[in-house]
Amino acid sequence: MCAAERTVTAVGADNMAWDVPDERDPESGSTLFGHVYVLPQKGIYIIENLNLEELARDRRWVFAFLAVPLKLEGATGSPVRPLALV
Repeated sequence: MCAAERTVTAVGADNMAWDVPDERDPESGSTLFGHVYVLPQKGIYIIENLNLEELARDRRWVFAFLAVPLKLEGATGSPVRPLALV
């Protein structure tokens, strides 16, 4: 079951490219499928470049997560200040 079929508000990764570069979705033919499907069609936010090293080191698997975006009028994305409340 993929994230879009669950009650998921956001997905994240600790790298810059959330989607697999140069990979095409076999059904739609689109590249960057997560950005074409997960975000606009399912309303699931994509967060990239998360620094998760300290949480992993401290074995913090459960925490409250806050993402504070910039208020940019007309924008489709924003840098966020991610906070893990442990």
